[in-house]
Amino acid sequence: MKKLILALIAAGSIATANAQEPHSVLLYGDLGLTTNSFPDSTAGSGTDKTTNWNAKIGVGYQFNHNWTLGLQVMWGQMAQKLSTGVKSTFNDYSVGPFARYSHYIGKSETFFWFSQLDFDYQGGYHTSGGDPADAKHNGIYIGLYPALGINVGRGLCLNFSIGGISYGTDKYTGATYANNTFNFNFGQQVNVGISKNFNCGHKMHSHHEPGDEVHRRKADQMEDEDDAAPKPRKKERNRDDDE
Repeated sequence: MKKLILALIAAGSIATANAQEPHSVLLYGDLGLTTNSFPDSTAGSGTDKTTNWNAKIGVGYQFNHNWTLGLQVMWGQMAQKLSTGVKSTFNDYSVGPFARYSHYIGKSETFFWFSQLDFDYQGGYHTSGGDPADAKHNGIYIGLYPALGINVGRGLCLNFSIGGISYGTDKYTGATYANNTFNFNFGQQVNVGISKNFNCGHKMHSHHEPGDEVHRRKADQMEDEDDAAPKPRKKERNRDDDE
């Protein structure tokens, strides 16, 4: 793990491209997958299996070096297979806007922290075999979490978060009351994601590798020196020869 962190630091130090570019498009996402197997306590023999996965993708527009506004979508499933062969799936989804505030740590533009506020419409349903969907539910979700980003070059970043604070409501179809949940899981979980910035400013800029700016300055300096250097005078023609 230490070698991986050092490698990321070296990559970010060598190839620092501005990932917080104003008037750029931010694209990010993360993917989670867990599987569990446990003995079937009801049947007395056999094994029940559970698979959880979820994927989230977000697209935002960065107005300046700090603020980004956008939209994100999430889809997830929890699939269960009992030892008896019965299969069922719980589906969850969410969609909504987000606001992100970012700030570089120091002057190297390698590390930065950001805080993101999510406001989502969420819902879900349950399916089993060929039966119609049931256990339908929906509600809202509001979450705020801090995170650390590592700029590895060309607008590509790795993002790390360790939880945050959230509030959500969830009401099942036919239920009288909604379920309200408040979570404070800061420091209790670890999420890793990836993001990419695409420049879409009013002035199109081609991509430059690190060090190109130094080469351009040297080239411009050489041109200026050539312009300033005295030019050799042309030899004047002899009037007697012309005559």
